[in-house]
Amino acid sequence: MLPAKVHRSLYIFLVAFLGASMVTSVFLSNLAWVLLGANWLLEGRWREKWQMAKESRLLQAFVVFYLLMLVGMLWTANGGAGWGTLQVLLPLLCVPLVMLTTRPITGNARKTVLMVYVLTVLVVSIIGLVRWLTIPGLPHRDIVPNVSHIRFALSCCMVIYISVGTMLEGDVKALRWLAAPLLVWMLAFMVIIHSYTGIIVLLVVSLVMLLTRWRRWPLIVLWVLLVGGAAAVVGYEVKSYYTMVPMAKEPLRELTAGGRPYDHAEDGIIENGNYIDNYVCDEELRTEWNRRSALDYDGKDRSGYFLRATLLRYLNGLGLTKDSVGVNALSDAQIASVENGIANPVYESSNVPRRMVYTLLLEHEFYKHTRVVAGFTMLQRLEMWRAAGNVIARHPWFGVGTGDVVDEMHEYLVANGSQLADKRMNCHSQYLGIMAALGIVGFAIVLLLFMRAMFPLRRARSSMSGTLMLPWLLTILISMVTEDTLATLAGILFCTFFLAFRNKTNQL
Repeated sequence: MLPAKVHRSLYIFLVAFLGASMVTSVFLSNLAWVLLGANWLLEGRWREKWQMAKESRLLQAFVVFYLLMLVGMLWTANGGAGWGTLQVLLPLLCVPLVMLTTRPITGNARKTVLMVYVLTVLVVSIIGLVRWLTIPGLPHRDIVPNVSHIRFALSCCMVIYISVGTMLEGDVKALRWLAAPLLVWMLAFMVIIHSYTGIIVLLVVSLVMLLTRWRRWPLIVLWVLLVGGAAAVVGYEVKSYYTMVPMAKEPLRELTAGGRPYDHAEDGIIENGNYIDNYVCDEELRTEWNRRSALDYDGKDRSGYFLRATLLRYLNGLGLTKDSVGVNALSDAQIASVENGIANPVYESSNVPRRMVYTLLLEHEFYKHTRVVAGFTMLQRLEMWRAAGNVIARHPWFGVGTGDVVDEMHEYLVANGSQLADKRMNCHSQYLGIMAALGIVGFAIVLLLFMRAMFPLRRARSSMSGTLMLPWLLTILISMVTEDTLATLAGILFCTFFLAFRNKTNQL
């Protein structure tokens, strides 16, 4: 057996490794938590660990939650999916067990581990920026390599909270000045990756912290200015989206320049100030497009979408007629953009806020006129929430079991002719997922146990509890409204990594 100091040093190193790996690699993340468990087993000190386990309400909550998911296997029909869920959730049991029965990391070791985490998030964001600038048409979901952009945005939020804490309470002035640009960059990067979830979480959590912990008038004024500025930008872009171009307001021409008839919807879906289905001449579009591109007009683009739809939207976004004149007005680079599935010139611009607003408004327009939800992130969530709500309504008390949630939702989607009937998706809400699996009884038990564990947070006086633990908890709780945070390893590790920095009373 190694000396206790060696095991302690290994523990601190592995926690730092865990924080770095959870934003970089699934393989390294799995390696990190397994090594943490191995070090914990080899360390011994079972009497001390047992005593800490008995005193930790939070650990008890994690254990009961996992046991309830295990019990949920008794009435599940899809045992394979159930065991798969339990396997995914295993780190949610093991990591808290290790961290909550090990002395918290404090002092210089805490600063070092957090610095490793912050620097790793920063490096990954810079890599993402390079990818965004150098890979044409890179989807915003793929800007961050190897990890979900949604999960990474949660880490961006945590880096912002750490930065604010450093500026307010840091004892090294140089670090205070470095924290400010880091904060700004993390916020900018969340905009680059289109993380609506991360931005909403940050706004809510920062407001709560400003009112409860960071009571500094300059920060409150800055928050109001930022939110006001963001609201003004959003309002301007919404107005820009719906400001009709002259061609849309003029009497609609009946014939193309070549004398062929146009098809006009005369109303319908608006994008970039124009009606997508006005000024369409498929005959000319087909002939001219097939002359300029190797991709068939009646086929699909390289992103798997119908090329005709992509071309119509791209021409519409430029304010061009959808005929031979419009296609001839496109440069070779713009032809390549359409071939790659870029449906709006705005999506190629550096104006990221405009891209985000236009994407949401297009979803709204499509749903308003066609009730289409497939392919639209926000609308798909609403559809999946309806399906999860139906499952809960039919099995209210004890749910459908650990492995049947996706199957039951799929049956509902198929029975109701949903456009998502060919997909098998999670709830996109951790709360609905738990309630669908365990019912109201199981959800209530989990909720009460975690609330019981969190109450000491109100009485905690340590700096770490005030500047890190509260925003971390709020970030998790808010993200679970719209995300299956516990469905991925990155999400589970985000929910457990910061347990290593709890206060000395072994509580949050």
